[in-house]
Amino acid sequence: MNTTNVTNSALVAGATILVLLWVCTRSAHSKRADKRSPKQLEGLRQIYPDERDANSEFDIIAIHGLDTTSDETWTWRDQNNKNLKIDWLKHPDMLRANFPKARIFTYDWPAQMFKSNCTIERTPKELARLLLQDVASRDAPKRQIVFIASCLGGLILIEALAAAAQSGKPHFKQVRNTTGGIIFLTTPFQRTSFKDIARAADPFLRARATLTATVITELLNNVEESTSHLQDLVSKFTEVYGRHGQHIQL
Repeated sequence: MNTTNVTNSALVAGATILVLLWVCTRSAHSKRADKRSPKQLEGLRQIYPDERDANSEFDIIAIHGLDTTSDETWTWRDQNNKNLKIDWLKHPDMLRANFPKARIFTYDWPAQMFKSNCTIERTPKELARLLLQDVASRDAPKRQIVFIASCLGGLILIEALAAAAQSGKPHFKQVRNTTGGIIFLTTPFQRTSFKDIARAADPFLRARATLTATVITELLNNVEESTSHLQDLVSKFTEVYGRHGQHIQL
């Protein structure tokens, strides 16, 4: 067996293991899933402090990625003790300890891997517009913002900020002007490094979708391949936020 065949076999085997682990994890998670509907979980939510705080100096907004929620993304759980978990956005000894004068928000968007056949899925541009509207509508809109964006959440964020830069609406421009920093976590600006594994996993994902009478989200395409739209978006974002004094820490 040549090197190419060995590599391909390894990728397929690896993809199979990853998908099986993912299915087991999702099955276990479904038993402890939040009882609120996905619609109720969407949007901007202030998690610290619990009330309005006039002493806060800036806002931190955390955006999760594909096939997860804020609770899953920002919470560490002990594999051997289900009662031991730490939400590092909320825990008093973690993010809050380093930035005691920051308000902390999460932003949830419909990121499910599998959707109902009847669902009309929102495009990344539509998701970006909703994010922009929510951020612009928060109280104290003149406060500086630091975003923490994971995976595909990072692409939705730069789509929103690029739209803010081009918008003629003052409250959208305010979002652009008050964005002081962004932390991107594994955001696929070109494409994911697991493209080959994703391709190998595709038959298993489609089989699961068939068994559950669902369809795979079209958003998955955004993390598998580098498209011309993605290239243009990243170029536009870096151009707009690197000129005219709009320098932000990335």
